[in-house]
Amino acid sequence: MIEIVNVSPKFKVLNLELPGAGYLEFVAAYLFRGKKAAIIDIGPKALVPEVLSAVSQLGVSLPEFEYIILTHIHLDHAGGVGTLIKEMPNAKVVAHSRARPHLIDPAMLWEASLKTLGDVPLQYGQLEPVPADKIIDAADGMKLDLGAGLTLEVLLTPGHASHHLSLFDRANSVLIAGEAAGINMDGLLRPNTPPPFHLEDGLASLDRLIALQPQKLCYAHFGCYDNGVERLKASHEQLVSWYELVKSATEAGKSPQEILSLLREKDKNLVYLERVSGYKLDREKGQLINTILGLAGSAKKT
Repeated sequence: MIEIVNVSPKFKVLNLELPGAGYLEFVAAYLFRGKKAAIIDIGPKALVPEVLSAVSQLGVSLPEFEYIILTHIHLDHAGGVGTLIKEMPNAKVVAHSRARPHLIDPAMLWEASLKTLGDVPLQYGQLEPVPADKIIDAADGMKLDLGAGLTLEVLLTPGHASHHLSLFDRANSVLIAGEAAGINMDGLLRPNTPPPFHLEDGLASLDRLIALQPQKLCYAHFGCYDNGVERLKASHEQLVSWYELVKSATEAGKSPQEILSLLREKDKNLVYLERVSGYKLDREKGQLINTILGLAGSAKKT
């Protein structure tokens, strides 16, 4: 069962439990409802029945959905979109134009996910294609009007992925950052910069989000916080700090594992690693190594 967090009458957080993980508070889907409804990020295919159950529990009918919005098309956020779109007769998928070919024909995305994530995609479920006429290419500044005074503004925010976007509810000062502002673990921040990563894109995206002055900041991983600007500025500072350490350590011949040890010594936010174990710890260490590889790759380009 998906846990539902009621943020406001028009805004809900769906706390998704990933298959095989055995814990919550890692991946979020966000549901907005005016006269029409939109859901941002919907998790892997295996969770589609639970997403549909949560929507029913909230009393939202499937024909109400105008949009399924994807911050990016990594499997933990978008793997179920081809399955879910068949259940929402009026909905269109809003995603970056670079995502379009992979949504229409997900074979390459599926193979790349298997190569990167091992057996994890098998637990998530096989991707299904999205019909081309059901896809809207996201444009920077695009406004998605849900009625009843609720509008979501699209911002292209490359960094975590080249096809990444964020959403801003300007009237209520709510920012859905996806992974443009990194990851929040137990209130502690860390970057998420898998290869290929471009530092200038990541920092420019953070600058854009800071300029919005959002009151509430919501992460794909995980949760919503009221001190949005403060947290965005902290992520900007942290990203620069990590980049500089990784660049210096890479030039000194340090391995990614050695660099992770250096980061744990320098950045107290990584203390959360001492509180996790098993699958969760393995996943975090794997993602952190990937983050280091992305930062190292960016450093080599400068």
